[in-house]
Amino acid sequence: MSRVRDRVPPCGAFGSDDSLSRDDRGVSTTVGYVLTLAIGAVLLSGVVVGVGGVIDGQTERAVHGDLEVTGQSLAANLEAADRLARLAEAGRTDPDLDAADGTANVTVDVDLPRRVAGIPYTVEIVDGPDPDADSAVILRTTRPDASVRVPYRSNTTVEETTFRGGPIRIAYVADAADPSAGTLEVTER
Repeated sequence: MSRVRDRVPPCGAFGSDDSLSRDDRGVSTTVGYVLTLAIGAVLLSGVVVGVGGVIDGQTERAVHGDLEVTGQSLAANLEAADRLARLAEAGRTDPDLDAADGTANVTVDVDLPRRVAGIPYTVEIVDGPDPDADSAVILRTTRPDASVRVPYRSNTTVEETTFRGGPIRIAYVADAADPSAGTLEVTER
């Protein structure tokens, strides 16, 4: 029986208000658990915010790169259509041929992507007075706000236009009276 008495706390430990107010064993476990959860939540939110910034930067670089590649592809196809149109018109300037015998017909279909990095975009074609410096293909997105200008060279006038990204057709519209007055028109297909 002496062993039982040693294990039973004195009566004052359970019945006195002083001893309960000094007992902080249960509080330290609860406070430690809450602090651990709070620190974990702060660290997790910091990682999410940090990774979100990295992802936004990667998306912007991917969009800019895709716009650049798409713009270069369109500029190359405009230049190719210009060369084809000039070749088709070459015979019409021959004095031995009758210009009324026919008109040149050139059509180039280009499959541009509808989206770059999952984002829709618009294309603007600008044909300046100086074919060596002012003519350009301008591609834009709104989210993220990105714009790419790709210059092109064309001896044939290119009609200025704006259209959404996607498949397009570049068509040469010949002038029946003047072989050098034809234009290239870009339309969505």
